[in-house]
Amino acid sequence: MSSLWTPGGERQVPPPSQTTDSDAADGTTDLSGADPLRAAAAQLGLDLDAMTPDEIAELQAEMTEMMRVRAEMAQTPAHDMLANHLMRLFDLAIIYLEADPPKFGDAATVIEAFRSVVDGVGDRLGSHRTLLQEALSQMQMIFVQVKNAGEESPQD
Repeated sequence: MSSLWTPGGERQVPPPSQTTDSDAADGTTDLSGADPLRAAAAQLGLDLDAMTPDEIAELQAEMTEMMRVRAEMAQTPAHDMLANHLMRLFDLAIIYLEADPPKFGDAATVIEAFRSVVDGVGDRLGSHRTLLQEALSQMQMIFVQVKNAGEESPQD
């Protein structure tokens, strides 16, 4: 069995016999049969044989919803997804800077990751580029302000 890297970790890819031609065409998996559901349950460390029919139905509904969301995400332009994720990094940097005491090393790492994506992807960020560059500038300015405020505080 081969595997596929995802942001959530390495995932086992079921053999082609467990998917249909229509699955390949639309990027979804038919969860109506037991084999794909059993494979998904096994990946989650669940034993279908130990589950009640209601639990199995709930798992099947959750897996179907997950596949629907994944298909929807695949239809969203990458620049929109990147902008969304970068703004979560913005939030994370601020959280590190608001910590008591501020976590400057962690904040710097997040800010550098943000900068690397904005600079590396550049114009492919589309209409989000200007906003993201402004967010980067704000993070850098806040970092310096918090750092300077800490250095100016009287020591006990």
